Amino acid sequence: MIFNDVIYLIELPGKLFLPNVNVYLLNVEEPILVDTGFGFHESIGKLLHEIKQITGKKGLKTVVLTHAHPDHFAGANILKKKFDAQIVAHRLAVPVLSDFKKLTTDYYGFKGNVLSFIKIFLRGLCEAEPVNVDVELDEGNEIRVGEYSLKVIHTPGHTPCHISLYLEKKGILFSGDVVVGEGSTWIGVPCGDIAVYINSLKRILKLKPKVILPAHGPVIYDSEKRIKELIQRKLSREQEILNILQEKPRTAEELAVILYSEQEQRKLLWLINVVEAYLKDLERKDKITHKWDKGKKVYLMKRK
Repeated sequence: MIFNDVIYLIELPGKLFLPNVNVYLLNVEEPILVDTGFGFHESIGKLLHEIKQITGKKGLKTVVLTHAHPDHFAGANILKKKFDAQIVAHRLAVPVLSDFKKLTTDYYGFKGNVLSFIKIFLRGLCEAEPVNVDVELDEGNEIRVGEYSLKVIHTPGHTPCHISLYLEKKGILFSGDVVVGEGSTWIGVPCGDIAVYINSLKRILKLKPKVILPAHGPVIYDSEKRIKELIQRKLSREQEILNILQEKPRTAEELAVILYSEQEQRKLLWLINVVEAYLKDLERKDKITHKWDKGKKVYLMKRK
């Protein structure tokens, strides 16, 4: 899909429970790609074809990774090898992109089955390999895009290393996963933080972008409405949890079973991480507390 005369939206396929991913190719003198999709053939094969069709002999100069989740970085090494492209990411992404053990423990929270998670999920299903970043980014850095520049905005909450890219002169924001076009952004422990995520959304709200180009879902033309929806969705979920805990104390797993449908519960381990992120935020707000009962962490309303 041609978004304008420079920016191309390329929707890449997922598989099983892995989502489709929007990546963005900026066809300037030295072409830039924002995110890569997965490493399996259906995804990276389509991406390589599209790059060849769009940029021709110019190839690809730079790959910017919005954060260290495999649907955004798994194709990076293939692109680097094919085009000799430089890989660019936030400085906080560097240690987890290059070390899958660290990625597994720090971002996914797996402790005992680290090697199995790497083999089955990261290397197996996503077909990802560790990535060595060539250029480290930080808040306020700029990436030249022809006569314009992409401003790096650090937008943590989904992950600590998440960045968005703002083409300020055009009012276009590449939001990665911080603002999605449908559904809501996954925020789960240990790397996700509800309060930090909402602060990132409020930062973007102040920018007043004309258009948001998300990694998942359709292009967003009413940025204010969409961002406010996402904030309210997180706050409403917290209120749901408070309502349930007013009935009686619950574990994170019990809350996940109540909050999510049977179909969603197929990913129960992931959902528990999501619920725990909400519980962490509610404890920080001093609305709930926890106790240990027969080896289980049980959450309850805080007495006033």
